[in-house]
Amino acid sequence: MRRENVAFILKVAGTVIALFIMGLCRPDLLVEDHLVESLGALAFAAASLLALGTAIRNCAVFSAYERNVLVGTSGLCIILFLSEISFGARILGLKMPQMRGGGEFDGGHDIAIVAFRLMRDTGLAGYLIAATASLLLLVSAAVLLYSYRQQAGTILVQILTSVFECRIVFAMAMLASAVTLDLLTSYKAAVLEEVLEFAASGVFVLAIIAFRRETSSKRKSPCRAVYGKA
Repeated sequence: MRRENVAFILKVAGTVIALFIMGLCRPDLLVEDHLVESLGALAFAAASLLALGTAIRNCAVFSAYERNVLVGTSGLCIILFLSEISFGARILGLKMPQMRGGGEFDGGHDIAIVAFRLMRDTGLAGYLIAATASLLLLVSAAVLLYSYRQQAGTILVQILTSVFECRIVFAMAMLASAVTLDLLTSYKAAVLEEVLEFAASGVFVLAIIAFRRETSSKRKSPCRAVYGKA
């Protein structure tokens, strides 16, 4: 893995630990729709606009893959932004649908909560269905990885060596962990969930900034080479 990526992951991990400890001491900072969640929502919105603006402004410079990744990142971040602000329910005073088992359906992560509650309410049959589906997914993933192991290896190397893609994958891993923690009825799990979501929002912003820095340096390097020969 690229040294810069290792250093970045360690710094973010340290930040998450510090924020988690702070959240345990000051739980009022992590209350829904308060400071930390509001800052996270703003960061997701900023990342979405930054990614879309970069893709549009440099449309002729980037490859189709780079444009697709930027547009996809922008779309994901705007969904995360809307989820963080409860799709405008608090701002506009909207009444969101009630979920079975309590709470309102006002975020993307609520899909996982609804699925988990349905599985739990159906008892043993639900757990068996979930276990079977998970096993099938794992087997399918293993078969696909084996069949396309060379391509998978190339993608893995690309992720580990690219600052932008490594940060995007890292942010998505933190979000996946936050969704899992949301299924637990624990105060500490709830604090860590909010911290992970907030950290992920910042990582998305830093990923786009790193992408702009990398592509800018690549465009300038041929010019430097020409002037150097001259």
